Amino acid sequence: MSYAFKRRFDVKQNLRPLKNPNGFGTVYKLPGRRRRPWVARVTTGWKKAIAKKGKRAGKEVPRQIYHIVGCFGTKREALEALALYKANPAPPKSDITLAELYNDWSENKYKNISTDTVNNYKAAWKYIDKIGSARVADIKTSHWQSVVNNVVEQGLGKSSLQKIRSLAVMLSDHAMKDDIISKNYASLVDMPKFEKIERDRFSDLEVKEIEKQAAKGTLWADVILILIYTGFRISELLALTRFNIDLKDQIITGGMKTEAGKGREIPINPKILKHVKAWHDKSGDRLICKENGSRWTSDSFRRKCYWPAIEAIGIRKLVPHSCRHTFATMLAEAGVDPLYIKELLGHTQYAFTADNYTHPSRDKLRQAIDKI
Repeated sequence: MSYAFKRRFDVKQNLRPLKNPNGFGTVYKLPGRRRRPWVARVTTGWKKAIAKKGKRAGKEVPRQIYHIVGCFGTKREALEALALYKANPAPPKSDITLAELYNDWSENKYKNISTDTVNNYKAAWKYIDKIGSARVADIKTSHWQSVVNNVVEQGLGKSSLQKIRSLAVMLSDHAMKDDIISKNYASLVDMPKFEKIERDRFSDLEVKEIEKQAAKGTLWADVILILIYTGFRISELLALTRFNIDLKDQIITGGMKTEAGKGREIPINPKILKHVKAWHDKSGDRLICKENGSRWTSDSFRRKCYWPAIEAIGIRKLVPHSCRHTFATMLAEAGVDPLYIKELLGHTQYAFTADNYTHPSRDKLRQAIDKI
């Protein structure tokens, strides 16, 4: 064998493609004219199936479970993709859709949060579900941005948009825990700018009118009055049970949202005592309940109780949170110490010394309430 011939033979032998090792995967070409005909595929497991033809027709036989790494323009690209995949395999949930991810996330999440928060997330999901059929691995910032833009076009407010974005970020974080994605694309969306809304309060004349209508028995006027003289948020008031009410010491214990706001004690103002007693004497899952004893959601209460009552009373249509602002303003105008206002509202921001070394007694809190 001549040297030149032997050299050509060696080069040819070196260029001959080697067989892939067992378990490495397969590259094959799809028929027809395609931009990316080369498929990279790996076996991820085995399943049992019934053979439909051949010598074992009708018998149980093993079948491979495949994962398609991707489709490529050339065989070299497919082999390179296969090699990269083997170096960093796709997680078991790599093909999961956003809707499937949401179901997986909510299954445990919803067990540990309040009903109102669950309802908020469910309402937010209705807007995100427009891309629910997409693979999570394929969803990028532009897809999340389209969700946000669609919500803005529908005229939803800042609060609703923030809840939608918050849910999107949490779902993306959940996907990152399983290495389905490596970056939280939902956190990179551009949010529109909203003008700061100055919260108004009910005037003294409006508060007196609410008191008058509550005394006359105008439906739900008494609950609006309770909101004004306790400073509770709607969700906090609706979460109260009769066990939160101490009629002997005339104290309501409740609150949520922040550590400072949880379990705070609110002395019952004499102006709402009879209304609190009336609700306390009813039987139901919550202090403020429906006629059949079941509980209200915050959204339903706003639509079916709060706004109709405001209409019937004939005062300005201020949002429910204005009751809380009215409470704080009345305390301030009555000259109540800022420490007590902070304690009654469940806020955290105050001087370090007050937060760590000063603890208002029930008597001091009662004196604060009785001043308004």
